Order: sequence, then structure tokens, then C-alpha cells
Amino acid sequence: MSRLAVEIKAGCFCILYDKCIIPLVNASSSPTATFEMIFTETRDIPKLKAGRWLAILRRDHHEEFLKLTESTNSHAVNGKAN
Repeated sequence: MSRLAVEIKAGCFCILYDKCIIPLVNASSSPTATFEMIFTETRDIPKLKAGRWLAILRRDHHEEFLKLTESTNSHAVNGKAN
């Protein structure tokens, strides 16, 4: 049974504006691979867990993942909310 997208989003909220973590999630092949890649880069436990949640969102709710990452990327680039 998969979790609801809203539950998963809550788990990854702390990294949504992190310019270093989002590309690692996009480059990974699975939630476990995401965890390992973030560990190699940061060794930051909260970021590891949040990155894994974001990868789970990508796997289980791909459309929600795209909406969320497109929204946060545009805010990061513009420096303001749309």
C-alpha cells in the first residue's frame, strides 16, 4: 500500500529549496540510491531522509513530484513566488 502524496510531501519539505539535493534526487534510480548519493555529498541525516522521501514521491506520485519540483525550482530561480 503506497502512502498518500501529502504524507510524502511532509517528509521532504525541508529540502525543497535545496539546490544541491534536488539534482541528486533527479539523477538517482531509486529511493535507496538517492539516500546513498546524498550521504556521499552531505552526510546530513535530515537531508538523507528528506531526499529519500522525495524519491519515493517521484516513484509513487510522479505527477505530484513534477509539480512540486517545478514550483520550487521556479521560486529558487526567480527569488519570488509566482
